[in-house]
Amino acid sequence: MATAIAPTYDFDKAVVALQADTGTNLGALLAELATTPDPKVRKGADIATVERVGETLMRNIAELPTVFNRVDPTTKRALNKTELAKLLEEKERIDAVEKATKKRKERIHAILSDHFDVIAERQKLVSEDTPTDDKGHYLIAAKGAPETQSIAGSDRYFTRERTSDTTVFSYQTLLALYEAREISRADYLACTRPVRTREIDEDKLRRMLLSKKLRPRAQRLISMIGTVKRGRLSINLRGSK
Repeated sequence: MATAIAPTYDFDKAVVALQADTGTNLGALLAELATTPDPKVRKGADIATVERVGETLMRNIAELPTVFNRVDPTTKRALNKTELAKLLEEKERIDAVEKATKKRKERIHAILSDHFDVIAERQKLVSEDTPTDDKGHYLIAAKGAPETQSIAGSDRYFTRERTSDTTVFSYQTLLALYEAREISRADYLACTRPVRTREIDEDKLRRMLLSKKLRPRAQRLISMIGTVKRGRLSINLRGSK
């Protein structure tokens, strides 16, 4: 799960950007203009120990082709006992193989992300202040600007990509502040809208920021209920097959 971080926002730049384009996504804009502390995570602390492929898995892999797709009705009908038994046999093997391959895929991604971290360190692209995700991997890729690693003898390559950071506004935090009388009912209503209950209304926050009169109020509320959610990292294989 991506870490939510309490930020400090550059509201002056945010207002200028909103004045230039009132349709700008407020959460993404504030995340871009936020200064956030970066809690350091001990790298590799949660990487699972790699297990050897067991005899049971190898047997399931070997037997899967012999049981695969034996039952495939061309019309909607009830299945007989033999067909149900065959589907059981097929599904048991698919489930076993799928679980193991998913775990291995996650491990491959962790290994590659460690690789990208080491390369970044060698190239002096990172420092102690470089932000990291909740697994301790460097967040230096940007949306549209991934890290890349070529593969010898292939026109395919690995990438480490990152989704955009965004700012999320907590209705529960807002409600708690209101119930504790740290903000007024007018403040509570100013940045929410009724649905089944009430929820944060980013359009209201945007309009408040654009109003000289209401701007201090908006800045105060945003600072109290907004947190930056880091973009997630992903490992991908790109290039033509």
